[in-house]
Amino acid sequence: MLGLIGLLGALSAGLMLDAFVARPGPDDDTPGAGEDSPPEEDSSADSFAHGDLLDPPPAVEAPAPEDDHPPVLGSPGNDKLTGGAEDDLIRGRGGMDQIVSRGGADTLGGGAGQDYLYGGRGDDVLSGGLDDDLLRGEAGEDALSGGGGNDLLAGHGGADTLDGGRGADSLLGGSGNDLLQDDLGDDWLNGGYGDDTLFGGYGADTLDGDVGNDLLIGHDPQAPQDGDADFLNGGQGDDTMIAGAEDYLTGGSGADTFRLGDWLEEGDGARIMDFNAREDVLEVQYDPEAHPDPVLELHTDANTGDVALHLDGKPLAVVAHGEGLDVSQIRLVPRAA
Repeated sequence: MLGLIGLLGALSAGLMLDAFVARPGPDDDTPGAGEDSPPEEDSSADSFAHGDLLDPPPAVEAPAPEDDHPPVLGSPGNDKLTGGAEDDLIRGRGGMDQIVSRGGADTLGGGAGQDYLYGGRGDDVLSGGLDDDLLRGEAGEDALSGGGGNDLLAGHGGADTLDGGRGADSLLGGSGNDLLQDDLGDDWLNGGYGDDTLFGGYGADTLDGDVGNDLLIGHDPQAPQDGDADFLNGGQGDDTMIAGAEDYLTGGSGADTFRLGDWLEEGDGARIMDFNAREDVLEVQYDPEAHPDPVLELHTDANTGDVALHLDGKPLAVVAHGEGLDVSQIRLVPRAA
């Protein structure tokens, strides 16, 4: 299982890097609403404490730019629109559009159709639409929102905020301390370099922290028993993973924290794949009103060596090959109201 998870993660990362990193942006430097033509193929924070975190990150909010000059608006057809050195507002409207930001803090909106948005330099806001869009933040601290459809979002440099929205989305943070989140759909999130926060939301998601001390959230308090198994892989660094029902957790290298909770006791528990008692932390959070005198129990499968962890008689998780695990090695933490 570990080998399969690692292979899938490597293949996904390779595809995303080919799509976003290996392809430089368009080379048209002329600002304005240009040709009504098909888009050209491109040839060429962790702000959440690693403590009592149960609520999902806030949604991405796109601030309105200062209206210093008229916006650049596309047509109902397929447009190629390019901004200048100022803070631009560029909207594609309908069609399959290619929108390129150059300098400044720009706001790009794809509208209807399958759109390609490139942030360029500056702290940009990029918004897709209802279709399958590609958003690339490039330099700066960018905010990317996919909307509907199966979108590809890449933050690249800077501390970026990526929100896939609905659909089966792929999010790549790049360098910097990024926030990656999604709503509905079976999504793939990769933090890249930096101390990132990843939240998959509803659906069978794959969360890969990659390099850095990352926070991966599989538990959705709005749908604690969504019935979909997430795969959380911390990667390199000292990561914190919050398990949801039926999730698989792999810490990777580093001193990792596996966080469980009494939200798991009403359904199928989580599965921890590589807990190492010498360096990792296994933590159980509980509601002190529901569990005034909590008791942890461990049950070892003699055939597999797997250890089932119970809270007050109800199963929370299975620790793969956890022989020798003792209750004294588990941190029991009351959850704040």
